[in-house]
Amino acid sequence: MAAVALMSALVLAACGGTGAAGSSSATARILPERVVPAPKNLIAAAEPQPNGIMWAIAGRASIGLFEFGSASGHVGGSVPVSKAARSVTESAAGVLGLALGTRRSGTLQLLNGRTAKVIRTIALPAPARQVVLGSDGTTFYVLTAWPASASVTIVNSQNGKRLGNVPVPANTASIAPDIQQTTLYVLQRNGLVDAISISSGQITARFRVGNIGRSIALSPDGSTLYVLKGTRQVSNVAVVDVRTESVRRVLPAPSDCRELLVSASGSQLYEVVGTSGYGNIQVFAA
Repeated sequence: MAAVALMSALVLAACGGTGAAGSSSATARILPERVVPAPKNLIAAAEPQPNGIMWAIAGRASIGLFEFGSASGHVGGSVPVSKAARSVTESAAGVLGLALGTRRSGTLQLLNGRTAKVIRTIALPAPARQVVLGSDGTTFYVLTAWPASASVTIVNSQNGKRLGNVPVPANTASIAPDIQQTTLYVLQRNGLVDAISISSGQITARFRVGNIGRSIALSPDGSTLYVLKGTRQVSNVAVVDVRTESVRRVLPAPSDCRELLVSASGSQLYEVVGTSGYGNIQVFAA
């Protein structure tokens, strides 16, 4: 199935460059360094830890939180979680943040990364869509949204205390805090990227990367944004220079790519793929 997914990525890359991302011929020549098998019906994953372990949410009739190797794909264990699970991340101290969103409410569960036991549950102002970790290794940023409004709740992963709330556009698809944790990069579904001040909530910059924004990730040095855009069938990744707000190059994205992750070294980009038949993570040189 990994081979099928890889071929799908190449075929779609050859067919599907969109918007400001550049030509499709540029993406067709770029191959992943490796394809890591992952649980099928993969929903979301957290960045690999220094020991090579990743956590992922996967399932359909029932949802599980899976621990597996980022190199081998070997599943070390799993625990059942709520069907409302949407996103997961892990702090430097090994605290998992599990974002839950139903039609009527949202919560952030903090779990022990060794036992996967729930430590505490934090109520959120709206259903959760995504949770990401700040560069300090302790702060969680949780994107929540109703149909007509959205915001980002800032949470201390050590004690569960809510540190603030930042309003963002209602059609926000994905978020990434900058290295100083003073600005949020906010990807809208229409392909606009906003830089929003965390302290004031004001938009300080805005630029477009292409149509149908889906996932955004920031390099560890803060210099590069990776933006997944397009449909689930035909998409690619714009590599954006933060300083100039311009697309430097384009990477391919396989069909059914759900989100982007960047390695701690900044040298690898992880493209998370999930379908009812298979799941994998395709790793590209960043």
